[in-house]
Amino acid sequence: MLPPSTALKGKISVPPIRERAVPRPRLYRRLSEALARPLTLVSAPAGFGKTTLLAAWLHQPDRPVKPAWLTLEGDDNDPFRFISYLAAALQTLEPGVGQTTLSLLGSLQPPRPKDLATLLLQDVEAIAEPALLVLEDYHLVTDPDANALTAYLVDRLPPQLRLIMTSRGEPALPIARWRASERLTEIGPEDLRFLGVETDAFLNDTMGLNLKADAVKELDRRTEGWIAGLQMSALSLQAHGKHESAHDVASVIDSFDGRHRHVIDYLASEVLRQQPDDLRSFLGQVAILDRQCAPLCDAVTGRNDSKEILARLEQANLFLLRLDDHRQWYRFHQLFADFLRSQSDDRERPDLHRRASAWLSEHGFTADAIKHALGAHDIAAAIRLIRSNLEPLLCRGEFSSVLAWLEALPDEAVRAHGDLSGYKAWLLYLRGRIDESETYLAIAEAAGRTNSSSIHVGALMAFQAFLAINRGTPQIAIGLATKALEHLGGTQSFFWACALLLLGNAQRLAGERNAAISTLRETARVGRQLGNQLITLDALGHLAPLMYAKGELREAILLCQSAVDEHVDTRGRPLPPTGLVHVRLGSLYYEIDDLARAQECLTTGLDLCQRLAMINNMLLGHRGLAKIAFASGDTEAAWARLAAARHLADQSGSPRNRRLVDATAAELQLREGNVRAAIHTLGDMSEWADTTTEQERLAHARLLLAQDRPRMADSVLSRLEGDARAENRIGSLITVLVLRARCKEVLGDRTTALQRLEEALSYAASTGYRRVFLDEGTMIAALLAELGHVTPSFVSSLLGRFGHPATCETPTGSPDQPLTKKEVEILHLLNTGLPNKDIAARLAISVGTTKWHVHQIFGKLEVTNRTAAVLKARELGML
Repeated sequence: MLPPSTALKGKISVPPIRERAVPRPRLYRRLSEALARPLTLVSAPAGFGKTTLLAAWLHQPDRPVKPAWLTLEGDDNDPFRFISYLAAALQTLEPGVGQTTLSLLGSLQPPRPKDLATLLLQDVEAIAEPALLVLEDYHLVTDPDANALTAYLVDRLPPQLRLIMTSRGEPALPIARWRASERLTEIGPEDLRFLGVETDAFLNDTMGLNLKADAVKELDRRTEGWIAGLQMSALSLQAHGKHESAHDVASVIDSFDGRHRHVIDYLASEVLRQQPDDLRSFLGQVAILDRQCAPLCDAVTGRNDSKEILARLEQANLFLLRLDDHRQWYRFHQLFADFLRSQSDDRERPDLHRRASAWLSEHGFTADAIKHALGAHDIAAAIRLIRSNLEPLLCRGEFSSVLAWLEALPDEAVRAHGDLSGYKAWLLYLRGRIDESETYLAIAEAAGRTNSSSIHVGALMAFQAFLAINRGTPQIAIGLATKALEHLGGTQSFFWACALLLLGNAQRLAGERNAAISTLRETARVGRQLGNQLITLDALGHLAPLMYAKGELREAILLCQSAVDEHVDTRGRPLPPTGLVHVRLGSLYYEIDDLARAQECLTTGLDLCQRLAMINNMLLGHRGLAKIAFASGDTEAAWARLAAARHLADQSGSPRNRRLVDATAAELQLREGNVRAAIHTLGDMSEWADTTTEQERLAHARLLLAQDRPRMADSVLSRLEGDARAENRIGSLITVLVLRARCKEVLGDRTTALQRLEEALSYAASTGYRRVFLDEGTMIAALLAELGHVTPSFVSSLLGRFGHPATCETPTGSPDQPLTKKEVEILHLLNTGLPNKDIAARLAISVGTTKWHVHQIFGKLEVTNRTAAVLKARELGML
């Protein structure tokens, strides 16, 4: 959870420069030179002055870059929280950076951290001047996903951004590879140790000791230039008095020896022993805190003078580090904090944690409050805090943080509470820990049966609906999502919007289209109300094709266009979640025959969806672009797009996705007259025709027509028409009627064919459906020429796109659309009187393919039989 603004500011601000800090120009130059490489690692044990060095360098007036800073803590291991803090830090360089990334948090299945990192890097490109991000205390990042995220960023840093990280050891990153590729500069303990002259400046100028050269030299020898050791030594000497004799000073120096940890323990105890009792008590009590501010320290200690004490400690250089320029937040140096905690009273510690938790909870520091509640062994308080703060974190996609809280609780406490078991089951499932998820789900389900009024039961049922959809049982999901909404409806809960979206998707998958439209409209409304962009746009993405089928094409365009116009970043660029809507909007513009805008929307949508690895929507984008390319005459580009779509379908592992790509491919193959290829693409459709989508059954009907089986095609279409009329799906009905008109024309029933087409025109003219006519070829153009009286302007515009003589002049001696080379060959064979079987044998093609080409010739010559085709061809001088 992001801390309140004052603490966050301290976390993402360059630390103030310490008074009388020792200047280190040799290291400042080293740091400036290191900016030639993407990453600089400043690695050394605690107490080597890593933070002080970087802060001093960045406060130099001639600093070479604009800096951003992020101080990391143990709670920052959640990759989504980590990237949120990265975005917050980078926003100090450029306000718009990270807005896109943060907009994507708040879905049941948010994008992968790597995809969020890609978006963050794209935002970084807007930073105009050279910039630097410092990650302080990177050794606290231990989560593999967070480390993978950092590695991904380092490998792709744009030239205007450099990264420096401080760490107590080598982090779990591909350091060896970066060394070999010269992407890394390293500054280690040997670089950071004080030189003799720096030790003298520190002891005498910074700490004000006025030591002689031999004493300085001896301290430098004993501490080996280790800054923390020198500081603690100086504090110990201060405690013994500045005016002791040289012999006494030497005795104090001689009284300690050994390694760093031993030195710190010894000197810290010496320094602490010299402090007044009330100050020692204060230090021991507030050491349980990761960060200190005066009101928090007052609450923990029961005092009212913490502000004055903190100021005194900072002035005395007693290992208290100021985190902001306003002297509000501080933290102890880690070595000193560790020592103080090791000396604290175990009996007093739980009560101190309890007081800290209460203050932190009241002031909005939820994660810290939970940590201290657990430190106090106050499980009831920890559970109360988790329950009251769980939904805000889920809305931001911090699933790992919530799971970490639940896993920090004793397992028996989680199992004793059905709601906590349910949340843990859901989060474990999303992390791929399916077996563990099932265990907690069973506990939650058992508890839910005895607590049916709880809002948490609604969340549990939403999870069960989610599982049912993933398992391919949408009818079961409908029941579960409906019950979930009985508990969640109107609660302003994150799970309310989730349950609505799940219900709408389940209804859509179950074929309950009208119900799905109503539910998804409500989902979009609730998503806007709750400020959840992903759920809002996801709902609109699913709603658009349902509205298209319903006959609400123009309304769908307005709805989608409004959504993409609304969801832009500070520079007016579309936010990545709008890819869900851009792809659908492109398909809608294609239907109204606005190919330029369709191309633009589909290209934009595909790019946005690629950033988020949304495979299903990427697949839709490639299919739509394939149809545009084909309609524009670029068949090579069309097949390339379909190849990309097929690759994505295979990658998704979904047979349904593969069948949808095949249906589109077969449609284009049939338009080319390649019946054999279409047959191969679709396979034996009799095995699945009754269980497939409407698009697949339409492809089946077109194939039957191409095979000269119009009666069978009409039978398939008749069933589709009945379904469309029963559900009042006007958009679907238009397509079916156009295809049935083709069937009747092939059967020689022109009257019925015209009736079917006239009804289709009556629906399409006001709603804007155009490609449904244009994509069906010249046979439809010939029929439209006889229906100009129905909707004159609309029919005229369609005929104009066909290049029909009713609206444009046709050159003498050629049909409206030129015959292909194969069709010319067949026309000459028709002129000889050969039957289709013999023509097929002569040209080494199938009889079905021959029939398809013959019908294409009929359409282009605007005739209905072989004799008329030959006569018309002779009139045009083609024979």
